[in-house]
Amino acid sequence: MNLQVNFILPHWLYWLVLLALPLVVMWLVDRSFRRGGTVSGSTTAEIPAGSEDGAGYRPPGNALTRVIDKVSGFTGRYVAYWSLIAPLVYCYEVFVRYALNSPTNWAHESMFLMFGMQYLLAGAFALREGGHVKVDILYTRAAPLTKAALDLMTSVFFFIFVLALISTGWNFFAQSVNQELFFFGEGYANETSFTEWAVQYYPVKFTLALGGLLLLLQGISQFIKDCQAFRHARQHDRGSRTFAWLLVLLGVLLGAYAIHEIVNVAVNEYEAFPLSVENSLYQVDIGLLTALMFGTLMLVLMAGLPLAFVTGGLGVVFLYLVGDQFMLNLIPSRIFPMMTNYQLSAIPLFIFMAAVLEKAGLIEELFDTVYKWMGGLKAGLAIATIVASTLLAAMVGVIGAAVVTMGLIALPAMLKRKYDPEIAIGSIMAGGTLGILIPPSILAIIYGVVAQQSVGELYLGSLIPGLLLAGMYAFYCWLRGTLNPKAAPPLPVEDRVTTAEKLRLLRKMLAPIVLVIVVLGVIFTGLATPVEAAGIGTLGAMIVAAMHGRLTWPNLHAACMTTLVATAMVMWIIFGATIFVGFYILQGGQDFVQELISGAGLGPYGVLFVMMILLIALGMFLDWVGILLLAVPIFVPLIQPLSFDGLLGLPGVDAGDVSLWFGVIYLVNMQMSFLSPPFGYALFYIKGVCPPHITMAQIFRSSLPFLALQALGLLLVILFPALITYLPNLVYG
Repeated sequence: MNLQVNFILPHWLYWLVLLALPLVVMWLVDRSFRRGGTVSGSTTAEIPAGSEDGAGYRPPGNALTRVIDKVSGFTGRYVAYWSLIAPLVYCYEVFVRYALNSPTNWAHESMFLMFGMQYLLAGAFALREGGHVKVDILYTRAAPLTKAALDLMTSVFFFIFVLALISTGWNFFAQSVNQELFFFGEGYANETSFTEWAVQYYPVKFTLALGGLLLLLQGISQFIKDCQAFRHARQHDRGSRTFAWLLVLLGVLLGAYAIHEIVNVAVNEYEAFPLSVENSLYQVDIGLLTALMFGTLMLVLMAGLPLAFVTGGLGVVFLYLVGDQFMLNLIPSRIFPMMTNYQLSAIPLFIFMAAVLEKAGLIEELFDTVYKWMGGLKAGLAIATIVASTLLAAMVGVIGAAVVTMGLIALPAMLKRKYDPEIAIGSIMAGGTLGILIPPSILAIIYGVVAQQSVGELYLGSLIPGLLLAGMYAFYCWLRGTLNPKAAPPLPVEDRVTTAEKLRLLRKMLAPIVLVIVVLGVIFTGLATPVEAAGIGTLGAMIVAAMHGRLTWPNLHAACMTTLVATAMVMWIIFGATIFVGFYILQGGQDFVQELISGAGLGPYGVLFVMMILLIALGMFLDWVGILLLAVPIFVPLIQPLSFDGLLGLPGVDAGDVSLWFGVIYLVNMQMSFLSPPFGYALFYIKGVCPPHITMAQIFRSSLPFLALQALGLLLVILFPALITYLPNLVYG
């Protein structure tokens, strides 16, 4: 009997669902809240806890900012609910492919186009919520008046980026519209995709301009509040007035010159105004251009502008300085392939899965179960924290979530039992960073896209190193507890549970453990792609939440909003960085770096060592996504042709495995960057949930032993490549 189905989603139904479903969900969520519904759990957003000064002055805004904030809030909420569609569609695709032998193209295409539109339209909401990551190196240490002045000055780069995105995004959209319906210039007539689904592309491309417009409006709202903050700080005489006014004056001059160039672009095509900087750096050699680009990048980063807008704004500036106004059309052509990348669709799905599990209370139950199983060991609570973090990493793939969540759950329990704060804090931070390595790592997904490496192979290759590091962390904690029982005491006998109780607790964790096995199993066996596995896992998480009585509309709302902010943060960094790095590579930057390193006379392992040092140094200052987008496109082409024949007489790496091997080494290195003082992100994640008496000095000290273990782990995977390559070669050949 032939059970094949030939259903292809009609275009009108696709657009109708995207337009109408969010309104239905809004009504259901609001009704649930009106009836007393509440959100359970906390947040798993990828934002450093405590990064905002809750006790500081909050600008009140005005009528205009309140309207803009409401527009951004409604738009963000509207597109956030699209995430509810994807798990159903991907599960449908897997079912019809294997059960009915009827694979589709429309299922995948409809979802990555939907997520692409969501990324663009969510940028304004993330800005309103403070979700775009800043490099708070000097900024957080500045006086309120200086901070406000820096915000005003750096906003110039934000507006340059957004205005360029709106202008070029509109042209990009106009070229794809059906000319019989609209009065646009010459272009494609109703451009469609190249699959048999042939969906219209112009609504998707329109979100480039619309997302930029929403971001512009929210930027205006933020600028008004920054002006209010500056006025408030000036009236209260906080900080150096002279320095602050110099910063504001610099911002005014930059803004005036930016307006001059905008008018130049609007009025002229092939000639420029006098004193215009268009094409002024055309003759600059790549060495000086490298110094200018990365020097200004670090300066503006340290001034506190979010990473996405630093790289995006500077990318626009250098496109204009080195090229001309027509070269700005590179912007949408760099962003569009990223926003419609199929593999990147796994990011919002895995974050959504994490948020649903957290709202279901499974993370607290997970720690409670492991805590009662291992609490009787020496340093049992610290070991339980690492084991729980390992399992949590296998559930969520979200890096900051584990540190913040385990800090809220495990840290009070360990401090109550008189643990040495440095052991308690260090075990939480180290365990939390395992999300970088343990599948389904989001960082591995982005690396796979940028480096053109199989995500499934990266997952398999990182599994043994991840478990090895988890074992090293646990052994260190046990050793500290054995050598000094007072520093990490076991649970008192009266607080321990019986074997029967342990088994009962383990039974409660059966559903999430099965979920993890299913998600990773379908990836490793090749039954589903990581994106499909993420969709299956998300639907499974919703079923598990329902089994625990936590699948409520308020919880789904909270999970969708958490997913939106975290995903927008990641994707907008990708959008900004792909402009900056893409332009640098286009100008010959990759060849310049390659010649620079090869000219130093270093062997393959010397080149690798230099890269590792650079990555660790970058990790002290930049966000993990920013590091990847800046470094990997340059490093991977350099490393691939090199021959690694082994050190100290040990086996080397096969030529075909070099890219995979380097990818996992990169992931291990990123673990180190999260713990590297003084600016490792995990240090600030944990600071946000620590009691007030825990100082940054204690947090720094607590990271050092685990940082040494990570360095040892990095050395081991370099010396013994089989730790990475064995499983991928076993499974994939």
